[in-house]
Amino acid sequence: MRTLLVVLVVLVGLGAAADFGAGAYADNAAAEAMRNTANLGSDPEVEIRGFPFLTQVAGGKYDNIEVRAKGVGTEEFGFVDVEANLYGASIPFSDISKRELHRVEVDRLVTTVRFDASRPLVLLDVAGLLPFGVVPTGLDFQNGQVVVTGTGSNVTVDIDALKSQR
Repeated sequence: MRTLLVVLVVLVGLGAAADFGAGAYADNAAAEAMRNTANLGSDPEVEIRGFPFLTQVAGGKYDNIEVRAKGVGTEEFGFVDVEANLYGASIPFSDISKRELHRVEVDRLVTTVRFDASRPLVLLDVAGLLPFGVVPTGLDFQNGQVVVTGTGSNVTVDIDALKSQR
């Protein structure tokens, strides 16, 4: 009985380690895919949340993907910092592993964009910073930056359209 318990504990431990390892691989692959597709200068920070990760992979739908990209070049706003939470993101794992992300359908998207407040003339078009279908929900000024927040439901994020203006 004791041997069976030890074997079971070892198998559960190996399963958890494999799950976390696959999650770390997917985080890095997704960051590289976003950098390549959106022509970013560096990898964004990507963290795929939720446990167990492998069941999300099997279903092709992820509970929550957090993305943070700094210094994304735009024509009107200069360089911006972007934070986004993609809830219920539908992405085939083959796209992540091939490092090709072009369109991501999400149940809910919450995003924050920050840019230098020295560009006050463009405040009228801050909604243009947000993906199509995302409604601006806040405008704030913090530490010399303009902070725009937005939320959308059943949104398709077109990563090709986010190409950085470097």
